[in-house]
Amino acid sequence: MTFKIDKALEILNRTPMVLETLLGGLSNDWLKNNEGENTWSPYNVVGHLIHGEKTDWMTRVKIVLSETGNKTFTPFDRFAQMQADQSIPIETL
Repeated sequence: MTFKIDKALEILNRTPMVLETLLGGLSNDWLKNNEGENTWSPYNVVGHLIHGEKTDWMTRVKIVLSETGNKTFTPFDRFAQMQADQSIPIETL
């Protein structure tokens, strides 16, 4: 399939609803557990998506679309969500 923004938006617009349906109301036994070392829990994955949206994706879009010649991206800390307050309920994220 050739990339088309309208087709991408079909999926992206549904992402919050899908995550809420899959994870909403689950206990921390499900949300905060992972499969061992170097794996992420569902809570970590949601935190990663939120961190990326806040600090990376739109920032990079603006760089690409800007008129300036410098198109250098700052490195993305893909583990930053691990430093965030882990006591926040997933529904609040």
